[in-house]
Amino acid sequence: MTSNNLPRFHKLARGVVSFSGYNGRGIAPGTAFGRTLARFVLGEVSDADLPLPVTKPEAVRIRAVKEAYYEVGAQVVHAVTARF
Repeated sequence: MTSNNLPRFHKLARGVVSFSGYNGRGIAPGTAFGRTLARFVLGEVSDADLPLPVTKPEAVRIRAVKEAYYEVGAQVVHAVTARF
């Protein structure tokens, strides 16, 4: 989960790139971004042509607390919907 609910595009090192942080909506954007990422790696598009700005990875504050919050929330939703 990202702080502003937008995915991230990172250049981790020369020739190493990633898209991440789909926030539970990864199927459609993952497909579109995957095509763009492939074109970027092949040199067909530049940084300016990417759908998101290039950012540096940053550490997540209170990561364990946030992970537990989302996990418990997901479990509650699944438990409630399973009963109906």
